[in-house]
Amino acid sequence: MAKKRNETERLYLESLMATLTGWDNPEARLQQAFENNEFLLFGQSIAPLDAAKKLPLRLEVLIRLHEEEIHLTPPGAFIPVLEYLGKMPVLDRWVVEHTAEWWRERNGVPNTVIHINLSPETLERPDFPDFVAQQLRFGGLPPEKTYFELMAPEIAAGSLEAEKTVQSLKATGCRFAIAGFGRDSISFDALRAVGASVVKIDGAIVRELFTEPVALAKVTSIQRVCSKAGVLTIAEFVEQPETLAKLRELGIDYVQGYGVARPEPLEGPARP
Repeated sequence: MAKKRNETERLYLESLMATLTGWDNPEARLQQAFENNEFLLFGQSIAPLDAAKKLPLRLEVLIRLHEEEIHLTPPGAFIPVLEYLGKMPVLDRWVVEHTAEWWRERNGVPNTVIHINLSPETLERPDFPDFVAQQLRFGGLPPEKTYFELMAPEIAAGSLEAEKTVQSLKATGCRFAIAGFGRDSISFDALRAVGASVVKIDGAIVRELFTEPVALAKVTSIQRVCSKAGVLTIAEFVEQPETLAKLRELGIDYVQGYGVARPEPLEGPARP
């Protein structure tokens, strides 16, 4: 049954990739992308809401794949295949390495904190913390300005090896943020498990702020609890001015989304 299920998944992913990208052989195409360094770093600003708090700017590092001419393939088109092939740790290392290189080329970016997404597979690699420490030293990127983003459900399902990796990364000075926070009841367990100092309130909740009373109650409660615990809050998928105003009223610390800033290539002058 498992073999049949895996075959079905493979066929589905190949069909999805062919539809989204036109690639005949997704695995070979992605291997070529790694060999030829065809991935590109993008960044999306995470803006503080209250200037009086004097919070630093934040920048989430994102990934795109360069195709012919000016075409860029979004991560939703190739991440599922990398996950299926077990290649997410390779991509995560690529992002860490090139983010550190970007930081080094600019001699740092003042008053800015960097967010990097990590896959659960990467947390299973015991040598990853040493790799991170080496890259951060090379790039001059302070560990305390490096936040790794983890999804709450993935933390709850993590292994003992993943827990050790988290603790080793924290020992180097790196910090953690929990993404997709509030989506389910395990979010606070995830917060305690990694000792995160930042949570990103799930975008689906933020989008329903004015249409679902439960969504408003969730955001209000999350902000109240996190404020008492000294944990910063980021609202994701902020798209409308009225949402921005409401989040400011609720005391949310940061906002992220197309209503705040769109992802931009990390090239040229560093400006989050």
